[in-house]
Amino acid sequence: MKLSRYQAQILVSLFEKLPIPGDVDWLDFSLSGDFSGKYVCGYSRIADMNGYVVFNIPTYGSSVFLALTEGSPKEVALILANLEDYERENNIDLGLGEVVVTPAGSVRDMPVPFAVILLRTASSPICGDVPDQMVIEGKPTRFLFAMPISEKDHQLRREQGHDALMDVFEAEDRDIVF
Repeated sequence: MKLSRYQAQILVSLFEKLPIPGDVDWLDFSLSGDFSGKYVCGYSRIADMNGYVVFNIPTYGSSVFLALTEGSPKEVALILANLEDYERENNIDLGLGEVVVTPAGSVRDMPVPFAVILLRTASSPICGDVPDQMVIEGKPTRFLFAMPISEKDHQLRREQGHDALMDVFEAEDRDIVF
């Protein structure tokens, strides 16, 4: 797979900051709809975890979304690619604490979470060494940790605020993986 210089530098930064013991597997795919562009995601096994770190390598923006999964990394990559597509389609940059409600259904038998909340990378011990922002190839690049949330979580956040939701996550020692 051919990466742009910017994308390659993002990958170098992730290798330096994440506990990736081996190779990164790549996914290059198009989403349904009128837009014919392609999205690039990578994933790798994580040392000391029975799972994977999954991330997009931005093609149309400057946001890198990271997630952890103990399931299929391909399905999580599709969710992350949709986040990049959401930014592209709406000409916005998603920020810390934002919630994106996902379409109902499943992706290849994996239930899609009701929504994804974007948190600091420090929210995950595995991704904690990845900074919130870096300048890469002269371009400010943001790194956001994507965490699945339920409809109940989303309702709590809407009614009581972000801090109330974070307090519940902490009190329940909530799982942060897809």
